[in-house]
Amino acid sequence: MSRPRPPEPTCDLNWDPDRAREFGTDVLELWEEFLRRLPELSVSRVWTTDEVRDAVVIPVPDDPMPQEDLRRYLHDLVFEYAMYPGHSGFMAYIMGPSTVPGAAVDLLAAGINQNLGGWRLGPGAMEIELHLMQWFAQRLGLPEGSGGIFTSGGAMAAYVALKVARDAMAGWDVRTDGVSAGPQLTIYASSEAHGVNDRAADMLGLGRAAVRVIPVDDDLRMRLDALRAAIAADIQKDHRPVAVVASAGTVGTGTVDPLDAIADVCEEYGIWYHIDGAYGGVAAMVDKLRPKFRGIERADSIAVDPHKWLYTPQSGGGVILRDFEGLSHSFSVDASYVHEDKELTGRGIDLFPRGPQWSRSFQGLKLWVSLLAHGWDAYQRRIAHDCALARYLYDMATERPDFETLPDPPELSITCVRYVPPDLAAGAAAGARGEFEEYVDRLNERLMAEIQMHGRVFPSNTVIDGRFWLRACIVNFRTEAEDMDALLDVAADLGAELDGEMRPELG
Repeated sequence: MSRPRPPEPTCDLNWDPDRAREFGTDVLELWEEFLRRLPELSVSRVWTTDEVRDAVVIPVPDDPMPQEDLRRYLHDLVFEYAMYPGHSGFMAYIMGPSTVPGAAVDLLAAGINQNLGGWRLGPGAMEIELHLMQWFAQRLGLPEGSGGIFTSGGAMAAYVALKVARDAMAGWDVRTDGVSAGPQLTIYASSEAHGVNDRAADMLGLGRAAVRVIPVDDDLRMRLDALRAAIAADIQKDHRPVAVVASAGTVGTGTVDPLDAIADVCEEYGIWYHIDGAYGGVAAMVDKLRPKFRGIERADSIAVDPHKWLYTPQSGGGVILRDFEGLSHSFSVDASYVHEDKELTGRGIDLFPRGPQWSRSFQGLKLWVSLLAHGWDAYQRRIAHDCALARYLYDMATERPDFETLPDPPELSITCVRYVPPDLAAGAAAGARGEFEEYVDRLNERLMAEIQMHGRVFPSNTVIDGRFWLRACIVNFRTEAEDMDALLDVAADLGAELDGEMRPELG
């Protein structure tokens, strides 16, 4: 018996290859124009929210937008209403500029659209991700059997690592019975650590108060005596210490905690040792910089962020575990609808029971192809050069009468400076600037915004001992010494103007 055919489609979302190539060519030409013009563009511009919203938020059309109109819309989006983290003058936050090979193959990964939740849904992609995570583990000195997964970034890497730590160290079946079935679980991180640990504790049901804030020494490193005291105090209260989080490069200043000594404390108390290497973990893989990170190889878990210092397009972080199977213990689920007889099919492992995501994109391709295209030695040289640029900025600032720096030179690629009007700096040298500290803070806070709006360079800030500092973080293969010079010159010019406007406030 014949069956009625379904109706013919009333619209066609399935573009043929020729039409796809035409649109792709438009996008490629736009990207090429962006790369050519980038050195001449401002890092950012001054916009109002209404101005941007009115320009980019348009009604969803019922009919297809003409291709020429769509091309013009995208051109305006890129050149009129975007800022450029890939610009040589961008040094605000820890985000890379995007390698050309990585950006190009991100289109390929999206086009084939594999799902790394299951091996059968992305066989080649899955093996590349597993291999990359094992390569990270090897470069960081972890033993055979270590591995990990890609995540959306450092925040999710911290969550995954601390969940594995919670489940392994709680002492009861916390996945089944919840955190209320046992004593308070506690985590330890320094006052300079990233806020992702607080968020992870919140998401894990421990509460943000479970994160014990450990004070730092004069070099902004976690104090071992304070760590031991906090752990001992919690044990005395019948709390259960779960994990210590050490920083392999703090977000504020790039300071590396005493990793080896902290490992000793964790070993002594039987506590999970997690290292936040979202920023500096990659530097620990560089032969020239590796000695700064002695002890990282003793970690139970390490967070890394390829989209930071490996210059990979957003987004892509990762978490590496000494025991890769720990992921299964924390995230395994019973799901009959994904049943597979692995012995029969011969297929590899799946990742949906080894992380919080069920569906996962092919994030590793942009890093993998970038490594293939450039080679690891090129990365090692560039990462070391970023550190040299931060030291250059520090040295230049110390020679100028209108800037002050931290007492010690940068450990990695973050340098912090403060603009100080020369007469106030002279007063400080004579021991008489205390009354002006708050003014200098306000001046630098305003100065940071003015520099960002100026557009030549784009720093951020950090606060150290209550004082406001301008912060330059170099994780950009386009940044060079002239950009460091420009930061100081622009800051000095704008700072002098602002001082002239604001000084009367002092009375």
